[in-house]
Amino acid sequence: MGFALLFNLFCVPETLGQNTVTYTEHIAPIIQTNCTPCHKPDGAAPFSLVTFQDVARRARTIQSVTQSRYMPPWKADPHYVSFANERRLTNEQIALIRRWTESGTKRGPEAVPSIPNLISKNALQRKPDLVLQPKRAFTIRGTGAENFVMFKIPFELPINQNVQAIEFSPGNRALLHHANYAVQMVGPEVDIHAGNDYVLSDQFLTNLQEFKPLMRNLAYYGGWIPGASKQEFPAGIGFTMPKRGVILLTVHYGPSTVDTTDRSQIKLYFTKTPIEREIQATSIGSGGLGKIEPPLVIPADSIKTFRVHLKTSTDLSLLYVWPHMHLLGKSFKAWATTPEGKEIPLVSIPEWDFRWQESYKFQRLLRIPGDSLSIVVVLLVLVLFLFMPSQEEFLLTNLYTIMFFVHHLIDKVGIA
Repeated sequence: MGFALLFNLFCVPETLGQNTVTYTEHIAPIIQTNCTPCHKPDGAAPFSLVTFQDVARRARTIQSVTQSRYMPPWKADPHYVSFANERRLTNEQIALIRRWTESGTKRGPEAVPSIPNLISKNALQRKPDLVLQPKRAFTIRGTGAENFVMFKIPFELPINQNVQAIEFSPGNRALLHHANYAVQMVGPEVDIHAGNDYVLSDQFLTNLQEFKPLMRNLAYYGGWIPGASKQEFPAGIGFTMPKRGVILLTVHYGPSTVDTTDRSQIKLYFTKTPIEREIQATSIGSGGLGKIEPPLVIPADSIKTFRVHLKTSTDLSLLYVWPHMHLLGKSFKAWATTPEGKEIPLVSIPEWDFRWQESYKFQRLLRIPGDSLSIVVVLLVLVLFLFMPSQEEFLLTNLYTIMFFVHHLIDKVGIA
Protein backbone atom coordinates (compact mmCIF):
# COMPACT_ATOMS: atom_id res chain seq x y z
CA MET A 1 0.00 0.00 0.00
CA GLY A 2 1.61 3.26 -1.09
CA PHE A 3 1.88 6.58 0.70
CA ALA A 4 -0.95 8.19 -1.24
CA LEU A 5 -3.36 5.44 -0.18
CA LEU A 6 -2.30 5.65 3.44
CA PHE A 7 -2.80 9.38 3.27
CA ASN A 8 -6.40 8.96 2.19
CA LEU A 9 -7.04 6.20 4.69
CA PHE A 10 -5.83 7.99 7.78
CA CYS A 11 -6.58 11.66 7.18
CA VAL A 12 -8.93 13.21 9.71
CA PRO A 13 -12.44 13.17 8.25
CA GLU A 14 -14.20 16.50 8.25
CA THR A 15 -17.16 14.90 10.02
CA LEU A 16 -14.97 14.17 13.06
CA GLY A 17 -15.29 17.78 14.10
CA GLN A 18 -14.93 18.10 17.85
CA ASN A 19 -16.02 14.51 18.60
CA THR A 20 -13.97 12.53 21.09
CA VAL A 21 -10.69 11.19 19.74
CA THR A 22 -9.96 7.66 20.95
CA TYR A 23 -7.03 5.32 20.61
CA THR A 24 -8.83 2.40 19.02
CA GLU A 25 -10.76 4.46 16.48
CA HIS A 26 -8.25 7.14 15.49
CA ILE A 27 -4.77 6.79 17.00
CA ALA A 28 -4.10 3.05 16.64
CA PRO A 29 -4.16 3.12 12.81
CA ILE A 30 -1.59 5.95 12.80
CA ILE A 31 0.73 4.39 15.36
CA GLN A 32 0.52 0.84 14.07
CA THR A 33 1.16 1.88 10.47
CA ASN A 34 3.97 4.38 11.03
CA CYS A 35 5.54 3.46 14.38
CA THR A 36 4.92 -0.18 15.32
CA PRO A 37 6.99 -1.65 12.45
CA CYS A 38 10.08 -0.38 14.33
CA HIS A 39 8.64 -0.03 17.84
CA LYS A 40 8.02 -3.70 18.52
CA PRO A 41 9.81 -6.51 20.36
CA ASP A 42 13.17 -7.11 18.63
CA GLY A 43 12.49 -4.10 16.41
CA ALA A 44 14.82 -1.24 15.53
CA ALA A 45 13.45 1.11 18.20
CA PRO A 46 14.39 0.99 21.91
CA PHE A 47 10.82 0.45 23.17
CA SER A 48 7.51 -1.01 21.94
CA LEU A 49 4.41 0.83 20.75
CA VAL A 50 2.21 -2.22 20.22
CA THR A 51 -0.53 -1.99 22.84
CA PHE A 52 -2.74 0.81 24.10
CA GLN A 53 -0.75 0.83 27.34
CA ASP A 54 2.53 1.21 25.43
CA VAL A 55 1.24 4.26 23.59
CA ALA A 56 -0.71 5.89 26.41
CA ARG A 57 2.23 5.96 28.81
CA ARG A 58 4.31 7.78 26.19
CA ALA A 59 1.54 9.99 24.81
CA ARG A 60 3.20 13.30 25.71
CA THR A 61 6.48 12.22 24.18
CA ILE A 62 4.71 11.02 21.02
CA GLN A 63 2.88 14.34 20.76
CA SER A 64 6.13 16.28 21.09
CA VAL A 65 8.22 14.27 18.60
CA THR A 66 5.45 14.12 15.98
CA GLN A 67 4.70 17.85 16.19
CA SER A 68 8.40 18.64 15.70
CA ARG A 69 8.51 15.96 12.93
CA TYR A 70 11.46 14.34 14.65
CA MET A 71 9.42 11.14 14.47
CA PRO A 72 8.67 9.10 12.50
CA PRO A 73 12.11 9.53 10.93
CA TRP A 74 12.12 10.05 7.18
CA LYS A 75 14.97 11.93 5.55
CA ALA A 76 14.16 11.55 1.84
CA ASP A 77 12.51 14.57 0.21
CA PRO A 78 8.90 13.49 -0.55
CA HIS A 79 8.58 16.24 -3.16
CA TYR A 80 11.42 14.74 -5.19
CA VAL A 81 10.27 11.10 -4.96
CA SER A 82 7.44 9.66 -2.89
CA PHE A 83 8.33 6.11 -1.83
CA ALA A 84 6.09 3.18 -0.96
CA ASN A 85 7.62 2.73 2.49
CA GLU A 86 7.41 6.41 3.36
CA ARG A 87 6.93 7.24 7.04
CA ARG A 88 5.51 10.75 7.20
CA LEU A 89 2.47 11.94 9.10
CA THR A 90 0.00 14.42 7.66
CA ASN A 91 -0.83 17.62 9.51
CA GLU A 92 -4.23 16.10 10.26
CA GLN A 93 -2.69 13.01 11.83
CA ILE A 94 -0.39 15.11 13.99
CA ALA A 95 -3.36 17.20 15.11
CA LEU A 96 -5.26 14.03 16.00
CA ILE A 97 -2.43 12.83 18.23
CA ARG A 98 -2.34 16.22 19.97
CA ARG A 99 -6.11 16.22 20.55
CA TRP A 100 -6.03 12.67 21.87
CA THR A 101 -3.21 13.45 24.30
CA GLU A 102 -4.71 16.70 25.55
CA SER A 103 -8.16 15.16 25.99
CA GLY A 104 -6.93 12.41 28.32
CA THR A 105 -5.77 9.55 26.04
CA LYS A 106 -9.14 7.79 25.97
CA ARG A 107 -9.03 4.17 24.88
CA GLY A 108 -12.31 3.79 22.94
CA PRO A 109 -14.25 0.66 21.95
CA GLU A 110 -12.57 -2.72 22.11
CA ALA A 111 -13.88 -4.09 18.81
CA VAL A 112 -11.20 -2.85 16.41
CA PRO A 113 -9.18 -4.61 13.70
CA SER A 114 -6.03 -6.45 14.78
CA ILE A 115 -2.60 -4.97 14.11
CA PRO A 116 -1.89 -6.92 10.90
CA ASN A 117 -5.11 -5.55 9.36
CA LEU A 118 -4.23 -1.99 10.25
CA ILE A 119 -0.71 -2.05 8.92
CA SER A 120 0.04 -1.83 5.22
CA LYS A 121 -0.87 -5.00 3.36
CA ASN A 122 2.73 -5.21 2.19
CA ALA A 123 4.10 -5.33 5.73
CA LEU A 124 4.86 -8.87 6.86
CA GLN A 125 3.85 -9.12 10.50
CA ARG A 126 4.13 -12.88 10.83
CA LYS A 127 7.11 -14.65 12.33
CA PRO A 128 10.02 -15.40 9.98
CA ASP A 129 10.23 -18.85 8.42
CA LEU A 130 13.98 -19.08 8.95
CA VAL A 131 16.38 -17.26 11.28
CA LEU A 132 20.12 -17.57 10.67
CA GLN A 133 22.92 -16.23 12.84
CA PRO A 134 26.63 -16.79 13.52
CA LYS A 135 27.51 -19.96 15.41
CA ARG A 136 28.34 -17.99 18.56
CA ALA A 137 28.37 -14.40 19.78
CA PHE A 138 31.33 -12.32 18.63
CA THR A 139 33.35 -10.52 21.30
CA ILE A 140 34.16 -6.89 20.58
CA ARG A 141 37.15 -5.84 22.64
CA GLY A 142 37.12 -2.47 24.39
CA THR A 143 40.30 -1.25 22.73
CA GLY A 144 38.78 1.70 20.89
CA ALA A 145 39.52 0.08 17.53
CA GLU A 146 37.05 -0.49 14.71
CA ASN A 147 36.46 -4.06 13.56
CA PHE A 148 35.52 -5.58 10.22
CA VAL A 149 34.42 -9.20 10.49
CA MET A 150 33.17 -11.70 7.90
CA PHE A 151 31.05 -14.43 9.44
CA LYS A 152 30.29 -17.76 7.78
CA ILE A 153 26.74 -18.97 8.49
CA PRO A 154 26.05 -22.44 7.00
CA PHE A 155 22.50 -23.61 6.30
CA GLU A 156 20.84 -26.77 4.98
CA LEU A 157 17.13 -26.94 4.11
CA PRO A 158 14.92 -29.76 2.81
CA ILE A 159 14.16 -27.87 -0.44
CA ASN A 160 14.81 -24.55 -2.16
CA GLN A 161 12.56 -21.76 -0.90
CA ASN A 162 11.08 -18.69 -2.59
CA VAL A 163 11.90 -15.59 -0.54
CA GLN A 164 9.24 -12.91 -0.11
CA ALA A 165 11.14 -10.71 2.36
CA ILE A 166 14.42 -10.53 4.23
CA GLU A 167 15.34 -8.64 7.39
CA PHE A 168 18.62 -8.04 9.18
CA SER A 169 18.25 -7.78 12.96
CA PRO A 170 21.35 -6.28 14.60
CA GLY A 171 22.28 -7.66 17.98
CA ASN A 172 24.37 -4.69 19.13
CA ARG A 173 22.81 -1.60 17.59
CA ALA A 174 25.13 0.76 19.44
CA LEU A 175 28.22 -0.54 17.64
CA LEU A 176 26.97 -1.81 14.28
CA HIS A 177 27.96 0.65 11.59
CA HIS A 178 26.63 -1.39 8.68
CA ALA A 179 26.39 -4.97 7.45
CA ASN A 180 26.45 -6.69 4.05
CA TYR A 181 25.45 -10.27 3.43
CA ALA A 182 25.82 -12.63 0.49
CA VAL A 183 23.61 -15.72 0.20
CA GLN A 184 25.76 -18.31 -1.57
CA MET A 185 24.62 -21.65 -2.98
CA VAL A 186 27.19 -24.36 -2.25
CA GLY A 187 27.21 -27.89 -3.66
CA PRO A 188 27.76 -31.10 -1.67
CA GLU A 189 31.39 -31.32 -2.78
CA VAL A 190 32.28 -28.51 -0.33
CA ASP A 191 32.12 -28.96 3.45
CA ILE A 192 30.28 -25.83 4.56
CA HIS A 193 30.92 -26.54 8.25
CA ALA A 194 34.69 -27.00 8.12
CA GLY A 195 37.20 -24.30 8.99
CA ASN A 196 36.80 -20.93 10.65
CA ASP A 197 33.43 -19.46 11.54
CA TYR A 198 34.65 -15.91 10.91
CA VAL A 199 37.59 -13.93 9.56
CA LEU A 200 38.84 -10.61 10.93
CA SER A 201 39.69 -7.70 8.64
CA ASP A 202 43.44 -8.02 9.19
CA GLN A 203 43.17 -11.62 8.00
CA PHE A 204 41.21 -10.95 4.79
CA LEU A 205 44.25 -11.32 2.54
CA THR A 206 45.21 -14.68 4.05
CA ASN A 207 42.48 -16.54 5.92
CA LEU A 208 39.78 -15.37 3.53
CA GLN A 209 41.14 -17.81 0.99
CA GLU A 210 39.37 -20.67 2.76
CA PHE A 211 36.04 -18.97 2.03
CA LYS A 212 36.74 -18.76 -1.72
CA PRO A 213 35.09 -22.13 -2.54
CA LEU A 214 31.93 -20.75 -0.89
CA MET A 215 31.73 -17.74 -3.23
CA ARG A 216 31.04 -19.34 -6.59
CA ASN A 217 27.26 -19.09 -6.88
CA LEU A 218 25.66 -15.93 -5.49
CA ALA A 219 21.90 -16.17 -4.91
CA TYR A 220 21.32 -12.78 -3.29
CA TYR A 221 23.22 -9.79 -1.95
CA GLY A 222 21.81 -7.36 0.58
CA GLY A 223 22.66 -5.35 3.63
CA TRP A 224 21.70 -3.21 6.58
CA ILE A 225 22.36 0.39 7.61
CA PRO A 226 21.18 2.27 10.72
CA GLY A 227 17.48 3.02 10.43
CA ALA A 228 16.82 0.55 7.62
CA SER A 229 13.73 -1.64 7.71
CA LYS A 230 12.72 -5.00 6.28
CA GLN A 231 12.99 -5.48 2.52
CA GLU A 232 9.87 -6.93 0.92
CA PHE A 233 9.36 -8.00 -2.69
CA PRO A 234 6.20 -7.85 -4.81
CA ALA A 235 4.47 -11.09 -5.80
CA GLY A 236 6.52 -12.99 -8.38
CA ILE A 237 9.69 -11.03 -7.58
CA GLY A 238 12.38 -12.07 -5.11
CA PHE A 239 15.10 -14.68 -4.98
CA THR A 240 15.40 -18.40 -4.42
CA MET A 241 16.98 -19.50 -1.15
CA PRO A 242 19.06 -22.55 -2.06
CA LYS A 243 18.60 -25.62 0.07
CA ARG A 244 22.30 -25.76 0.87
CA GLY A 245 24.86 -23.02 1.23
CA VAL A 246 26.23 -20.28 3.44
CA ILE A 247 25.57 -16.65 4.21
CA LEU A 248 28.79 -14.63 4.26
CA LEU A 249 27.95 -11.77 6.59
CA THR A 250 30.37 -8.83 6.71
CA VAL A 251 29.90 -6.48 9.67
CA HIS A 252 31.57 -3.17 10.45
CA TYR A 253 31.70 -2.54 14.22
CA GLY A 254 32.45 0.90 15.59
CA PRO A 255 34.96 1.40 18.41
CA SER A 256 34.11 0.42 21.99
CA THR A 257 35.80 1.29 25.29
CA VAL A 258 34.44 -1.81 27.04
CA ASP A 259 34.29 -5.47 26.11
CA THR A 260 30.91 -6.41 24.66
CA THR A 261 29.33 -8.88 22.23
CA ASP A 262 27.16 -9.10 19.15
CA ARG A 263 25.14 -11.88 17.58
CA SER A 264 23.02 -10.44 14.81
CA GLN A 265 20.36 -12.35 12.88
CA ILE A 266 19.09 -12.62 9.32
CA LYS A 267 15.38 -13.39 9.10
CA LEU A 268 13.81 -14.84 5.97
CA TYR A 269 10.14 -14.99 4.98
CA PHE A 270 9.15 -17.60 2.42
CA THR A 271 6.27 -17.70 -0.05
CA LYS A 272 4.55 -20.34 -2.14
CA THR A 273 4.27 -17.90 -5.05
CA PRO A 274 6.79 -18.81 -7.77
CA ILE A 275 9.65 -16.38 -8.37
CA GLU A 276 9.31 -15.21 -11.96
CA ARG A 277 11.91 -12.44 -11.82
CA GLU A 278 15.06 -12.63 -9.71
CA ILE A 279 16.08 -9.52 -7.80
CA GLN A 280 19.66 -8.36 -8.30
CA ALA A 281 21.87 -5.81 -6.63
CA THR A 282 24.29 -3.22 -7.98
CA SER A 283 26.63 -1.16 -5.82
CA ILE A 284 27.68 2.24 -7.16
CA GLY A 285 30.57 4.18 -5.63
CA SER A 286 33.01 2.94 -2.96
CA GLY A 287 33.82 -0.70 -3.59
CA GLY A 288 31.35 -0.81 -6.49
CA LEU A 289 30.84 0.42 -10.03
CA GLY A 290 31.48 3.93 -11.26
CA LYS A 291 34.25 6.36 -10.44
CA ILE A 292 34.01 8.96 -7.68
CA GLU A 293 35.01 12.39 -8.97
CA PRO A 294 37.02 14.14 -7.70
CA PRO A 295 38.97 11.58 -5.65
CA LEU A 296 38.08 11.38 -1.97
CA VAL A 297 40.70 13.84 -0.79
CA ILE A 298 39.08 16.60 1.25
CA PRO A 299 40.86 19.71 2.57
CA ALA A 300 40.19 20.41 6.22
CA ASP A 301 37.51 22.97 7.12
CA SER A 302 35.74 22.59 3.79
CA ILE A 303 32.62 21.36 2.07
CA LYS A 304 33.12 19.46 -1.17
CA THR A 305 30.81 17.99 -3.80
CA PHE A 306 31.43 14.53 -5.28
CA ARG A 307 29.78 12.80 -8.22
CA VAL A 308 29.58 9.21 -9.37
CA HIS A 309 28.53 8.44 -12.96
CA LEU A 310 27.49 5.03 -14.22
CA LYS A 311 26.21 3.99 -17.64
CA THR A 312 24.14 0.85 -17.97
CA SER A 313 24.17 -1.55 -20.91
CA THR A 314 20.60 -2.83 -20.54
CA ASP A 315 17.20 -1.72 -19.32
CA LEU A 316 16.60 -2.00 -15.58
CA SER A 317 13.53 -1.96 -13.37
CA LEU A 318 14.42 -0.47 -9.98
CA LEU A 319 12.69 -1.68 -6.81
CA TYR A 320 14.85 -0.20 -4.02
CA VAL A 321 17.59 2.41 -3.78
CA TRP A 322 19.85 2.58 -0.77
CA PRO A 323 22.10 5.63 -0.27
CA HIS A 324 24.94 5.23 2.20
CA MET A 325 27.47 7.69 3.61
CA HIS A 326 29.20 8.19 6.92
CA LEU A 327 28.96 10.89 9.58
CA LEU A 328 30.56 13.60 7.44
CA GLY A 329 27.85 13.53 4.77
CA LYS A 330 25.67 16.63 4.37
CA SER A 331 23.31 15.81 1.48
CA PHE A 332 22.74 13.11 -1.13
CA LYS A 333 20.97 13.17 -4.48
CA ALA A 334 20.71 10.66 -7.31
CA TRP A 335 18.96 10.66 -10.66
CA ALA A 336 19.13 8.95 -14.05
CA THR A 337 19.28 10.63 -17.43
CA THR A 338 17.85 8.82 -20.44
CA PRO A 339 19.47 8.86 -23.90
CA GLU A 340 16.87 11.48 -24.87
CA GLY A 341 17.96 13.74 -22.02
CA LYS A 342 14.99 13.11 -19.73
CA GLU A 343 15.86 13.20 -16.04
CA ILE A 344 14.41 10.46 -13.83
CA PRO A 345 14.59 11.33 -10.10
CA LEU A 346 15.79 8.51 -7.84
CA VAL A 347 16.29 9.94 -4.34
CA SER A 348 17.15 13.22 -2.62
CA ILE A 349 18.20 13.61 1.02
CA PRO A 350 18.72 17.32 1.71
CA GLU A 351 19.92 16.82 5.30
CA TRP A 352 21.92 13.64 5.70
CA ASP A 353 21.63 11.85 9.05
CA PHE A 354 23.75 8.74 9.53
CA ARG A 355 21.40 7.47 12.25
CA TRP A 356 18.44 7.33 9.87
CA GLN A 357 19.30 5.68 6.60
CA GLU A 358 16.87 3.53 4.66
CA SER A 359 16.37 1.26 1.70
CA TYR A 360 13.82 3.32 -0.22
CA LYS A 361 11.17 1.35 -2.08
CA PHE A 362 9.56 2.79 -5.20
CA GLN A 363 5.77 2.91 -5.45
CA ARG A 364 6.06 0.63 -8.47
CA LEU A 365 8.94 -0.74 -10.49
CA LEU A 366 10.80 2.20 -11.98
CA ARG A 367 11.99 1.41 -15.49
CA ILE A 368 15.36 2.87 -16.46
CA PRO A 369 16.34 2.56 -20.14
CA GLY A 370 19.86 1.42 -20.94
CA ASP A 371 22.31 2.33 -23.66
CA SER A 372 23.68 5.82 -22.97
CA LEU A 373 21.95 6.10 -19.60
CA SER A 374 23.83 7.96 -16.90
CA ILE A 375 23.06 7.44 -13.22
CA VAL A 376 24.48 10.38 -11.27
CA VAL A 377 25.00 10.52 -7.54
CA VAL A 378 25.80 13.96 -6.13
CA LEU A 379 26.66 14.54 -2.50
CA LEU A 380 28.18 17.11 -0.20
CA VAL A 381 30.71 16.14 2.46
CA LEU A 382 31.84 18.39 5.30
CA VAL A 383 35.22 18.00 6.95
CA LEU A 384 35.82 20.21 9.98
CA PHE A 385 38.95 19.75 12.09
CA LEU A 386 39.37 22.41 14.73
CA PHE A 387 42.97 21.49 15.41
CA MET A 388 44.14 20.81 11.87
CA PRO A 389 45.69 23.63 9.81
CA SER A 390 43.39 24.41 6.88
CA GLN A 391 46.21 24.01 4.34
CA GLU A 392 46.63 20.35 5.28
CA GLU A 393 44.66 17.70 3.48
CA PHE A 394 42.88 14.77 5.06
CA LEU A 395 42.95 11.64 2.93
CA LEU A 396 39.62 9.83 3.17
CA THR A 397 40.09 7.25 0.44
CA ASN A 398 40.36 4.32 2.84
CA LEU A 399 38.33 5.80 5.68
CA TYR A 400 35.24 7.13 4.00
CA THR A 401 32.50 5.47 2.00
CA ILE A 402 30.13 6.83 -0.63
CA MET A 403 27.81 4.14 -1.88
CA PHE A 404 24.54 3.95 -3.79
CA PHE A 405 23.06 0.48 -3.60
CA VAL A 406 20.32 -0.53 -6.06
CA HIS A 407 18.03 -3.55 -5.95
CA HIS A 408 16.76 -4.07 -9.49
CA LEU A 409 15.66 -6.47 -12.19
CA ILE A 410 17.19 -6.93 -15.62
CA ASP A 411 14.47 -6.18 -18.17
CA LYS A 412 14.11 -8.98 -20.68
CA VAL A 413 10.65 -7.66 -21.36
CA GLY A 414 9.66 -4.05 -21.11
CA ILE A 415 7.66 -3.83 -17.89
CA ALA A 416 7.77 -1.17 -15.24
